[in-house]
Amino acid sequence: LVRSDILEAADYELVANISNRDAGENYEERLYPASKWACTARTVPKTESSPTRSMFVDLFRYFAGDNSDKKEIDLTVPVNTFVQQRDNDVTYYETCLTLPKKVQSAAPKPNNPSVFLDEKPEMVILTRRVSGYFITDTAWEEEAISLKKVLKEKVPEADYQSYYRNGYDAPMRIFNRRNEVWFRKTGEAAQKTIEDYKKRQAEKAVVATVVAAAATAEEEKKPAADEKKPVADEKKPVADEKKTTEKKTEDKKTEEKKKVEEPKKDAAQNRE
Repeated sequence: LVRSDILEAADYELVANISNRDAGENYEERLYPASKWACTARTVPKTESSPTRSMFVDLFRYFAGDNSDKKEIDLTVPVNTFVQQRDNDVTYYETCLTLPKKVQSAAPKPNNPSVFLDEKPEMVILTRRVSGYFITDTAWEEEAISLKKVLKEKVPEADYQSYYRNGYDAPMRIFNRRNEVWFRKTGEAAQKTIEDYKKRQAEKAVVATVVAAAATAEEEKKPAADEKKPVADEKKPVADEKKTTEKKTEDKKTEEKKKVEEPKKDAAQNRE
């Protein structure tokens, strides 16, 4: 796994970028469209550390060819882990990688039963980018608590009982790392953002259909125009043939004229 500027990243639209350093506010609101992810999930006692490393290995094997097509799939970022505290002092972890655009519609099935493909709906996310080496649960939890304090007063309608951990870099990268904690926005405002997005996508689809239809109609006209060209070209030999015939006739007349004039010229010379 390498940096997000090299691998394909989960697609999103930036809804808002809130930046107020004096007030300690710095976060983004994003809309992630519906897409297919490869995931694996585990539930462990709260006292145990997260099993995300071994979960990623299962996903990595699927992308490396452990699937029904024995096909290698390009890795993507971020490595997204949903974390939720549940009853009976257990923690639920779900680690996912979005599938590349080129295999979204025809992704091979995982061979490992613990790996599954999940069609995730649109979601509105509140987040910020932070650097640092986030390899422990404590580092992620501290960032989740810190971001929650920033967001809770500004955006009360969000799921603050669970969160997502997102890592974009390989473990061997030490500096300039990119980490993000996500909280999912809920309520009417989030729903309106999603509906507006769907409306824009529908409008784009209509425009794309019209443009494609116009292009197809234009292409269909070209063969008809091209078919007429040989007809015009066929006329050229006729014209050329006419010119050749006229030249032959003219040459013949010239030749006959010479034959008539030569005896007269000889007779005149004899009289002299």
